[in-house]
Order: sequence, then C-alpha cells, then structure tokens
Amino acid sequence: MDNFKNVLRVASYQGPIVEKEPETNLAKTFEVLKEAHNLKIDILCMPESYVHGYLDSEAEARKYSVNLQSDTFKEWCHRFKAFSPTMILGLNELENDKIYNTAVVIENGECIGKYRKAYTYPPYDYYSLGNEFPIFEKKGVKYSIIICLDSAFREPALISALKGARVLFCPMFNRVNKDVAIINYLNRKSHFISRAFDNHCWVVSSDITWGEESDMEVEQGFSTVVDSEGQVVAQAQPFTE
Repeated sequence: MDNFKNVLRVASYQGPIVEKEPETNLAKTFEVLKEAHNLKIDILCMPESYVHGYLDSEAEARKYSVNLQSDTFKEWCHRFKAFSPTMILGLNELENDKIYNTAVVIENGECIGKYRKAYTYPPYDYYSLGNEFPIFEKKGVKYSIIICLDSAFREPALISALKGARVLFCPMFNRVNKDVAIINYLNRKSHFISRAFDNHCWVVSSDITWGEESDMEVEQGFSTVVDSEGQVVAQAQPFTE
C-alpha cells in the first residue's frame, strides 16, 4: 500500500433519488460516504441537486432549498464529520432570495467551498447562474467542479484548467426525454472526452437513476470516468446503483 499513499483515489455515485425528501437522500448519502470511507476514497462525487431533486417549478425549488449559513445546513455537514473522504454534494442553495444549483464541498464536517452551475435551460431557468470557478486541492492535486450542462460548453472546464485543475468533477441529473438523439449523445460521452482531452484533465461524473420510468422520460445514469488523454476508463451500467 505504501506505493499508493500519494495516489488520489476518487469515486462517483450513481443511484436513485427521492425528490423533495432531503432526509431520505441525506441518509443514502451517509451510507455511500461510509462505504467510500471504508474503501479509503479521497474524494466522493454525489449527483447534481441530490439532496432536494431537480424540480420543475420555482415554487417547489424554493421550498426545497437551504441557506448555507443556516443551522440546518451546518447540522447536515456535521453528520459527515466522522468520515475521511472529501464529498461533493449537490443541492438547491438559497441566498438573498435567489436559488442556485450548487455543489458544496464538505470535508471533516465543514463546508470548505461551493460551485454554482453556470448554465441552465427552461423550465429550470429560475436558477440564478454562477460565474466563479473555484479550485480545491487534495493530496497535492488541484480539482474543480462543473455541473451537468456546464460540460457541454468549453469555458467552465477551460477556466478551471487554466487555474490549475487536473480533475474536473461533474455531478449530473440526467432525467431526459426518450429521444434517440440526446440518449446517443450522452452514451457517446463526447462532451466528457472533449473536456478531458482539450484541457488534459480527468473528468469524473456522477448521475441519478430513477425508480419508476415514465413513458416520456428515462433516467438510466451516465456516470463516467475519463482520463486526461480522453479515454473512458470506467462507466456505470445503465439503470444500476
């Protein structure tokens, strides 16, 4: 094991979510983080808006959101204090009456930073957009975060890479229409491959699966790890946790 003590061990989670039930999702997060701890993982990436869900209406999103300065959020962080991995966790953030699609970085029971999604689309355009691209560091490796749709654009990954990031974590919530074009696009991983190859960064993405498939939508999960040469080195099987 001494040969691997300086290796950064990362993990992404793919699995189901129960929207509008934060306690249920936090319990699952606790379970996953405990497993990551036992596997000696350094950084765990959970899916986009995993605590609350990706809600169609602003009213619901506002109801199921949290201020990061609140006692509620601090108590959530404290639950994870016993575990060693750094965790990237997606949630709906409320600040100054604005809602953000945010990924928080939790370490030793404390929130050490956050990233706010930079791009959106209807009906989720009630989200305010982030314009900061923070860099974090673990075991001497700099990393950053992009969220789902951000990976389809060059700028978030490029800015992060220019600031020194060598790993890009990408939480996702791919509940997509049963449309051949979008499903093929996601299965090809071309957006991840491009971001990784162009910026010489690893890309580590996490995604949700859905318990009940509808006639119109599918949530098979597209969690993937791509190395800095643009090679897909790991990917989750569809519809599996």
